[in-house]
Amino acid sequence: MSYNVANRWIGRYQSTGAVDDSARPGRPLILDEAASEKALDLLLSNEEGGAKAVGVKLHTTGYSSNAADRVTVARAARRAAEARGVKIKVLRGKPRKRVTEATRKKRLEFCKKHLKTNWSSTLFTDRKKFHFTYPGQKVLPVTWTTSGGVREATAVNHAQVVNVYAGISKSGMTRFRIVAGTSGHKTNYQTLKGKGAKNITNMEYSDVVKTMFLPEGRRIFSTQGVSNWVLQQDNDPTHRAAYSVVKEWNAQHASSIEVLRGWPPNSPDLNPIENFWGYLQGKMEAKGCSTFQEFKSELENVAKAVPTSYFKKLVLSMPKRMAKCVALEGGKTGY
Repeated sequence: MSYNVANRWIGRYQSTGAVDDSARPGRPLILDEAASEKALDLLLSNEEGGAKAVGVKLHTTGYSSNAADRVTVARAARRAAEARGVKIKVLRGKPRKRVTEATRKKRLEFCKKHLKTNWSSTLFTDRKKFHFTYPGQKVLPVTWTTSGGVREATAVNHAQVVNVYAGISKSGMTRFRIVAGTSGHKTNYQTLKGKGAKNITNMEYSDVVKTMFLPEGRRIFSTQGVSNWVLQQDNDPTHRAAYSVVKEWNAQHASSIEVLRGWPPNSPDLNPIENFWGYLQGKMEAKGCSTFQEFKSELENVAKAVPTSYFKKLVLSMPKRMAKCVALEGGKTGY
């Protein structure tokens, strides 16, 4: 610190009792405190369409003499948020499906009921459409680049898909069953109007349960000395066909397989197979298959290479999923 600066501070303290800088007139804020508060409320209401529209709204309602631009509005809103002791941010992308109050209650009831359930003998099942979006390109999970770089890849507009059913358990996974809805897949199943099915039907799902889930479940759990196990499925209306199929199977095989009841709607976060689907889609995109046929044939091969320890970890997360859902009163868990 120079002598002159020190001397100036001493003189300021002797005359004012403080060393603070004198107030400077500067350029007045376009949005004062009241306008900033209003800007924050309007942005958080998500009813105006963004910061630019909020700037216009502030002007038309008398909070500002001119329509402030979006940068000014955002800065003012952040200033008001900081004064409230909170932080705000912009979220982009496809919005997550909101949990209705009715669904929240069903999720809460289900998770409370299963807080202490042992999931070791449960086969978690689901159907997944795998999209062949990036033919011939290895799209890795992350992209490293220099400042200003972007993550991009050439993608087809209408990707071909492989529509499959599968199941996972603590002891491993089932084989895959390709079903209607797969690109170029011919099916013998028909709709109620007698036309060739373009998606899964009750009859086809009945066959999936009878010829794939039940035999595969028996194979998987028998290696652990387990004969009575539970078949989990979501609440897709097609899945109601499983009850009669399992009942018939039990009668024929003197077994006591159960179908898990009460699975709540809109609850992929409670099903560990959803994590497997995402993991597998990423693995397939990283392979860089050149043709759809290659993509289709490699899908189950890649799945078979996933170690059992991965599935064990997923299933062991079930108690935490149930507990977190209860703690959130039926809200989304983030899994």
